[in-house]
Amino acid sequence: MPDRDPDPAAAPRSAGRHIAPGSGTPYTASGRSIGYRPPPWRMRGRALALQFRLADPDEAHRHIPPWVEMDADPIVRARFWDLEHDAGGPAADEDRPADAVWTPIREAVVAFPVRYGAVSGDLPTYMYADDPIYIAMGRELMGWPVRGAAIEIEGAPGSVAQPGTPAAGTTIRARMLRGGHEVMAATLTLTGEVVRDHRPPPPRWLAEKVIGRVDGPGAAIAQLVATGPAWIERRDRWAGTGTLAFGAAPADELIALAPREIVSAELWSDLDLAIGWGEVLADLDDEVHGTG
Repeated sequence: MPDRDPDPAAAPRSAGRHIAPGSGTPYTASGRSIGYRPPPWRMRGRALALQFRLADPDEAHRHIPPWVEMDADPIVRARFWDLEHDAGGPAADEDRPADAVWTPIREAVVAFPVRYGAVSGDLPTYMYADDPIYIAMGRELMGWPVRGAAIEIEGAPGSVAQPGTPAAGTTIRARMLRGGHEVMAATLTLTGEVVRDHRPPPPRWLAEKVIGRVDGPGAAIAQLVATGPAWIERRDRWAGTGTLAFGAAPADELIALAPREIVSAELWSDLDLAIGWGEVLADLDDEVHGTG
């Protein structure tokens, strides 16, 4: 049965196909089925940010597409994000609530530092999240390979909306599980040193955005895209020492990325950023994706 407002006279009504571009699929006549609204999406919270080198540096190149370049012994990124976002809600302006509705999300990411021409950024080959809105937005719009997972973060002071002040010696633990298997785990013990960033340069995230055809194998769209925060308003970077481990699980290959050394480990606290529009770096129309 179609969805009906309990009180049609009191509910805002859509004006036909008034769809804001980039606000998700499917595009219905009313726009009420759209899972997220157009950018920018505000995000706030914290993250465990680790950088590491692989025990087998040659393994890294098996996890990136042929369109990009990477150093022979790359410094790989591992992140556990503990955030809230305001991306949920209807696409039409007249349907939005006056106050932002914050949705909690936790995410685990492993990304590789790559280059495409003059553009440098992190390519997140492995992304996992626990929020369906974020998963849909990442896969449909950004081309991010986000999959569902259970993510646990313990020991961080305060809350996402109201972070506490970390103390030296505080240990934060995070892990990501899929199908009951612990696939990724990290610890971070803080030293008490902090750097407070205001409007730091935002990173760029590269991804292959591939949308399959409906009439057979192959891709209807195959692009190399660059996305990321439009801006980072603030971020406190608390230094620490860290550990990182990957476990075996069906349909996951993170166990092949065993760390050789942890290059840096930080807690990013009081984080306030906005995800904006991205750009298409290249159309990948060739026989590899079935679009040529």
